[in-house]
This record gives sequence, C-alpha cells and structure tokens, in this order.
Amino acid sequence: MWTGFPGAGTVDRFHGMLTTLLTFAGVAWLATLVPGPDTAVVVKNAVVKGRRAAVAAAAGCSTGQLAWGAAAMAGVAAVLASSVVAFSVVKWVGVAYLFYLGVRSLRSAASRQEPVQTQGKAGGYREGLLVNALNPKTALFMSALLPQFVTPDSPGWLPAALVVITAFVSFTWMSGYALLFAKFGDVMRRPRVRRLVDGAMGTVLVGFGARLAASQQP
Repeated sequence: MWTGFPGAGTVDRFHGMLTTLLTFAGVAWLATLVPGPDTAVVVKNAVVKGRRAAVAAAAGCSTGQLAWGAAAMAGVAAVLASSVVAFSVVKWVGVAYLFYLGVRSLRSAASRQEPVQTQGKAGGYREGLLVNALNPKTALFMSALLPQFVTPDSPGWLPAALVVITAFVSFTWMSGYALLFAKFGDVMRRPRVRRLVDGAMGTVLVGFGARLAASQQP
C-alpha cells in the first residue's frame, strides 16, 4: 500500500548520494583528461591495429582500474602505499613493460619492412590491462581518492559504485580516442606515416616508463 511521499530525510539522502556520485564522476573525468600510459596504448592500437584493438585496449585499462579499485577497498592498495618493497616491485615491472612496448614501437618505426597487422582485440586488451595493472600510481590514486567521498555513515555499496564510475568514465573517454584515431587509420597506417606514429608513440611510452622509474613512493 502506498503510504505517501517519501520523507524529507529520504529525499535529502538521495540528493546527497546523487551529488556525491556526480562530483566523483567529474573528478574521475578530469583525471582521465591527463594523458598517460593508458592514452598512449589506446592511440597506438588505434593507429597500428584499428578500432577493435583500440577499444579492447581501453577495456583492458578499465579492467585494471576495477582491479585496483577492489584492491583499494580491500586495503591492498594501502599496503602498496606503505611498503617500499611492494611499491618498488610493481613499479619496476611496470617500467619494464612500458620500455618493452616503447622499444618495440621504435624498432617498428626504424624498420623498412611493413609488418603484418591484425585486428588483435586480445592483444590490445592485454596491453591495456598490463599497462594499468602494473602502474602503482593507479593504486595510490584510488586509495587516496575513495576515502574523500566515503564517510562512516555511507551505504556499503558506495565504494564499489565509485570504482565502477571510475572505470566507466575512463572506458568512455578512451573509447573516444580509439574511434577518433582509428577513423584516420587508413591514412595513418601508410608506411611513412605509420613509422612516424610508431616512433612518436614509442618515444612517449619510453618517456612514461622513465617518469615512472623516477617516481618515489609517496
């Protein structure tokens, strides 16, 4: 039986939760605007392999964010932030992988042989996942940001919702990059242009690896 309109307290709580979710989405979007290894991997896949591989790379990056978000809720990210050994292990594995991707792109740029490229969704997803999952800065970002929006009286579902919002915002924005650069893929995959793009993306990825190598545990 309908008992009347919801009370003022219920409406206020609803408005409060909606404001929290929208504010968090805005912060997550602003963070996504800053180019990083995720962006470089998505763009590289869009240019070299095409739209499907690039969207798969974006999905891999978002999966990594979901994993780090779950780790933050479980307290694993806090351990990473407090342990020099754990932070260093994840950091240097991530550095090695970024260098690997960057050097591979630079070698492709220097080669005069046209490589056979496929619409490798699995490869794109794997690259996106590993680049994000092996970046300790993602873990630190999640573990630092979530507590700013969660209070002791927040509903139990809120942290998970915030993590999902982060991944959704990232996937949506990165998919936009994927579609944009893949649209010009026929032009950008011409041998001379492709080598230039490979060289630029390889340099960017190595640069991100060097920056990660120079980073210190907060």
